[in-house]
Amino acid sequence: MLVAIELIVVLGCIYWGLKMGGLGVGLAGGLGLAILTLGFGLEPSAPAVNVILIIMAVVTAASTMQAAGGMDWLVHHAGNLMRRNPRYICFLAPMITWLMTIMAGTGYTVFSTLPVISEVAKEIGVRPSRPLAGAVVASQVAISGSPISAAMAAMISIMEPIGVSFLEIMAVCLPTSFIAAMVAAFIASRQGCELKDDPVYLERLQHEHQQKDDQKIELDPKAKYSVMLFLLATTAIVVYAAFPVLRPQFADGGMMSTRDIIIVSMFAVACLMVPICNIHPDKIVRTTTFRSGMSSVAVILGIVTMGSTMVNAYLPEIEEFAGSLLQSYPMLLALVLFGTCTLLLSQGATTPLIIPLALSLQVPHWAILASFVAVTGVFVLPTYPTSLAAIEFDSTGSTRMGKNIFDHPFLLPGLAGVAISTLCGFLIAPLIV
Repeated sequence: MLVAIELIVVLGCIYWGLKMGGLGVGLAGGLGLAILTLGFGLEPSAPAVNVILIIMAVVTAASTMQAAGGMDWLVHHAGNLMRRNPRYICFLAPMITWLMTIMAGTGYTVFSTLPVISEVAKEIGVRPSRPLAGAVVASQVAISGSPISAAMAAMISIMEPIGVSFLEIMAVCLPTSFIAAMVAAFIASRQGCELKDDPVYLERLQHEHQQKDDQKIELDPKAKYSVMLFLLATTAIVVYAAFPVLRPQFADGGMMSTRDIIIVSMFAVACLMVPICNIHPDKIVRTTTFRSGMSSVAVILGIVTMGSTMVNAYLPEIEEFAGSLLQSYPMLLALVLFGTCTLLLSQGATTPLIIPLALSLQVPHWAILASFVAVTGVFVLPTYPTSLAAIEFDSTGSTRMGKNIFDHPFLLPGLAGVAISTLCGFLIAPLIV
């Protein structure tokens, strides 16, 4: 009976947090943690400190790049690439958003590209919902392959200490995330009728009296330097993480951890961007990347700590119930990751909650890596910010929710991408790990 009450508290706080949205998710998790510990006497779980520190460092660097105009610079050139190759926009747009998320570590980079994708598609007569849906899903599945995303930060900090190297993690997760993005792009490119036959678009054409905004964003000539510095830091992280022999060695025989390499590299380039790109530090904290990124810290601190506190309290019972099942059918872990992410709407919060549980249940290391692409379930409901933005930016009305909650253009591409890439992961991972 007590377990049921505690579970109701956890689920109730998650539901309330999602209703509040944003930072409210973390705050509700904090309330749930207080009830579980102070009210029911459960021992609080240790916060995911390593993950939080990495997120703060990466978000600071990415926000500095945005403040320097680096995001605008990337979007400008991405738009030019799509305009030069309009026939392939349904695949180019997802490839661009996938790559930008891999580079920046956050799927929110897609916000700046969505208006460009919608505009280019409309110009060439392609149904905008096709490249927009593919691009949104690609930006979300890329989180599982980005070496500096919050989810990957958690994955690395959990798996490296038990002997799974950064190179092995990336060798599985990077290609599976790309496969997921391309499968989603293919499915999205086949969805819906042609734009010229869409009844909503035709109706809007009859009532369209909007003036086209031809104003162009003035790019700062120094913006490209911020992108180069950020890429330099990301490359350095990958090289040092992939080849431990290059890392600094200490007197006690230890070496610099991947966590510290990420933190040092990101803060260093963020500092260099300030004088090189002539940025005032106050501008950094006002960027959308900084606000959303730092909010995710509170989400992880609240929700993940609450969830892991509940899990740790009943770990023997969970092991007895689910341990043998997951060992016999390790692919079920993908369903657990997917379902938890759908519930929490956060890959960064799902990873530190579920991966330690999978390890305690003795799920094989290779199966954990193979399943990791399924940590993306944020597209199931059309209420995620990037999905809502795609709907808002499509002036043709082709990207829209249907009569039912699951009737939207992101669901089928996302499900197909995750399902096929997970199968590919279970083929690739045993050969690598």
